[in-house]
Amino acid sequence: MGGKAATAHLLGLGHRRIAYLGGPESTECNQARLHGYLCALTAHGLAPDLLTHGRFRADHDTEGVTALLARNNPPTAIFAGKDAIAVGVLREARRRGIRVPEDLSLLGFDGTALAQDSVPALTPVAQPLQEMRRATLRAVLRQSRGEQPDTHRVELATQFAVRESTTRLR
Repeated sequence: MGGKAATAHLLGLGHRRIAYLGGPESTECNQARLHGYLCALTAHGLAPDLLTHGRFRADHDTEGVTALLARNNPPTAIFAGKDAIAVGVLREARRRGIRVPEDLSLLGFDGTALAQDSVPALTPVAQPLQEMRRATLRAVLRQSRGEQPDTHRVELATQFAVRESTTRLR
């Protein structure tokens, strides 16, 4: 749902050329975010032709970001699958003289301090990191007592925090 909400936010701002920069294709969290992105684009009749996969790090795939931004018809918005990737995009955009959000809307995924402290402050899909930690601790404690887990998978709702890095398409 977080990937869908992120992409829907950008679509709602008028963007139609929205890139997705994700982590390793094989990771479950990347697949979930990508699926949400694809669902939102498909619902608007748009083709997902701006996809790049790499690492969940700020140095994500500099060549991929550079190639996206150097296109004849570059994206007007980027959904980064992790805040760290979005910070890497900010760095590359700044290097190229591309202003965020005036020239390029950008959002990340996680809702970390990294997103809040960036300039401009990133619009993130915020994961409930404290609740994730609590759920993990509960599972570990149950296991240490020899108890079986209620489930092997826990889904927690994300929240969306609109900040300074996204704006209406001009």
